[in-house]
Amino acid sequence: MKIILIFSFLLILLSHAGSAGPLINEISAGGSSDWVEITVSEDTPLCDISQYLVTMYYGTNEKIAQSPVTIRNRDLPETPYDDRFAVIHFTAVPFEDETDATGDTNGNGILDLYCCNYGLWNTDCAVSIDSDDIPTNGGILDFTAFSNRDGSINSTIGGYISAAASAGEWEVCGSANIQECCVDIGKDGMNSYSTISRINRADTNTLNDYTVTPYSTPGRENITKADKGKRKLFRTESKETTHRYGVGTIRIQVFLYESCSIKLRIFNSTGFAVYSSELREDLNPGYYTFYITEAQLRGKILTGLYPVKIEAAGKSSKSETATMFLVMVRNR
Repeated sequence: MKIILIFSFLLILLSHAGSAGPLINEISAGGSSDWVEITVSEDTPLCDISQYLVTMYYGTNEKIAQSPVTIRNRDLPETPYDDRFAVIHFTAVPFEDETDATGDTNGNGILDLYCCNYGLWNTDCAVSIDSDDIPTNGGILDFTAFSNRDGSINSTIGGYISAAASAGEWEVCGSANIQECCVDIGKDGMNSYSTISRINRADTNTLNDYTVTPYSTPGRENITKADKGKRKLFRTESKETTHRYGVGTIRIQVFLYESCSIKLRIFNSTGFAVYSSELREDLNPGYYTFYITEAQLRGKILTGLYPVKIEAAGKSSKSETATMFLVMVRNR
């Protein structure tokens, strides 16, 4: 009886081991720069990801950061970014990482990290979270493979997929062509705004964990489906937002259902425009944030309700407007 209980306990541990730790959550490989978003499994309270590598193994590789970077399975209200996600950007030159010590230094609401790395291929490619840059020594923590399925796998990528399969981090399907076991990014690859997004955090180590979506959401929850409702161009993320005057930048976020150009204006109670943005042209689908410094506001700013009018124009000549409210609070 004791042996059976011990065996059952070991089975439970093993069943959880495959889903514990950091996970690849979103991949961008078709734009002007490549990036990978990392999250953690729901049964991982927190994880310092700094000593891992996010890599396709090809070319130069380096650790995520030189000091701790903690992501969690829940968002902390006291931090200005979502603690469940970190975004690793592949760059040609070094940039300063945003770590536990620095926080969100660029103020974009995302924990950004930078690795001097070759980047990703928009054809056959693999992305791995690994303890080093050797795919065959058992250090893989999570792995994703994607392909344009042109009928012939790149042999180098095929080798990485085989190594991940041997480590139990990617399932090779029954097809004779291993490309069929990879996330399908289409024959022309991903476009500039598409990403490979994890559908949920129940990791099965298969292509079924992911889908290609037109909505890029670095540092935020993935959006794999968006209900446009009457073919909307965009939506405001809230009907009202509050800003305490004297403490920094006003942030107004919208979600774009398709590529469009957008403009924002802020009015006071008498209808005078205290701020008018430039036309932001050809923005990609997904989240977009207007950052407005207090110095850009015209006239005397008082405590009160400020109507915000947002106008958008799509590529098919469709246009749309929405109104929300900015609640301005001044310290007495």
